[in-house]
Amino acid sequence: MDLGLSAGAGFETDASLTGTFQVSLNRAVVPYRDDGDRVLPGGRIADIGLAVVVDGSDSTRADVVDLGSAEIRVVDVTGPLVVLGWLYPSGLRSLNRVVEDTGLGDMGRTRGFTFSMALGALNSAGFGPLTRPTFLRIGFRDLCQDLDLHEGTAVRLLLPSGGVARVHLDYQSVTLVTRTGGSLPNRDLESALLDAFGGRELLRGSLQDPVSAQAYHLPMPIPRSLADTRRLLDRMRRGFLHLLARFEPERYRSLRDLTGTLGERDSLRSLKDRLDVPRMATVIPADRTSSGVTGVD
Repeated sequence: MDLGLSAGAGFETDASLTGTFQVSLNRAVVPYRDDGDRVLPGGRIADIGLAVVVDGSDSTRADVVDLGSAEIRVVDVTGPLVVLGWLYPSGLRSLNRVVEDTGLGDMGRTRGFTFSMALGALNSAGFGPLTRPTFLRIGFRDLCQDLDLHEGTAVRLLLPSGGVARVHLDYQSVTLVTRTGGSLPNRDLESALLDAFGGRELLRGSLQDPVSAQAYHLPMPIPRSLADTRRLLDRMRRGFLHLLARFEPERYRSLRDLTGTLGERDSLRSLKDRLDVPRMATVIPADRTSSGVTGVD
């Protein structure tokens, strides 16, 4: 198929790069972003943003099966595209058969099948800059399912001053983004975010879209390994619990009892860092006292 760069890419008609090439994407395992991310920042809760291309015959878009929701999505393939690997032809046939034969009562089993396929693909590809957003999305989805299960991959907070704050994770930049419906800064929310995620810089900005008028950005440390990622997600979970305890104490107590009984979701638990991932340790300046140095896997 032809893959063409979008018109906004800035290529001249006489540029040395044509922006197109011939390759079939059928059977490719690809991370993707779809139009739903604009409506629901963070994406749909059922999706994980990792898919198998089942029809790549179009030069600008492809039909894919999201390996979280097991549903067909149509994605733009004109921009940069990462291919993590390829299914065997028999694997694609099995995937198509399972998805096509799914009845309403079998969706759970189908999603279990496709999610196992996703974890296998991620385990083979390993953790790195190209796979990090997908690892983060799967882990953050676990967090949202535990704390605020709804159609979007985000946590909603009912504010005492009225209105709702919606917090999602920008998986590419590893930034927590909090959106509100108000046009003015919310000092209570700002104070709560700083308390919940102490030590992080809080940035305030405005959004020119109908979904939100005010946004806060909390850049998080970029994880270097799967172990780092799981620690970061645990830190985010504790931050959200702090926010819930402050703004919605009854909901916080209910969630605490529920997770205490059922446990916390951790889909990344079964995956391991590769043995060749270098171990790192924090360097403490000689003039700074420290009780010890903690290694980072």
